Amino acid sequence: MTTLRLISSMATKPLLADLVALYQAQAPGVQVLVESVGGVDAAKRVQAGEAFDGVVLASDAIDKLVSSGHVLAGSRVDLVRSGVAVAVPAGQPVPDISTEAALKAAVLAAPTLGYSTGPSGVQLAKQFEAWGIAEQIKDRLVQAKPGVPVGSLVALGEVALGFQQLSEMLGV
Repeated sequence: MTTLRLISSMATKPLLADLVALYQAQAPGVQVLVESVGGVDAAKRVQAGEAFDGVVLASDAIDKLVSSGHVLAGSRVDLVRSGVAVAVPAGQPVPDISTEAALKAAVLAAPTLGYSTGPSGVQLAKQFEAWGIAEQIKDRLVQAKPGVPVGSLVALGEVALGFQQLSEMLGV
């Protein structure tokens, strides 16, 4: 039996489980082992030389691994687009985020804001800069540790408004 090892971000865990099941139904002699960890940790492990047959991460992380020679150039394939979810603690009012202006107002009104170390956190930081509010809210930002879902910080009441990829927020 052939064994393939993949490492992925937590955001892709449900998708990869489905894809692996479909693949193994067609290739019964192949075992696919998927290890899902925080995207930052996955990239560090690949950079440290840990051997994997495949790496499933955000495009910017893959591009960095390609440019550093840790992933084969020309092997990148985009699989999905992942939306960002917004969460509030259970029982709290759901803010209006129906427009960009409403979302910005919700961010400005929140006493604490949670975000991830992954691609959603990177994009969120860029958005705060684009809105011109990064400096104004910097003391209210709480970044989840790698591998810790932002939803858990929201559920524990550590942040009032949390942002992370939908696939990672759904399980919390």
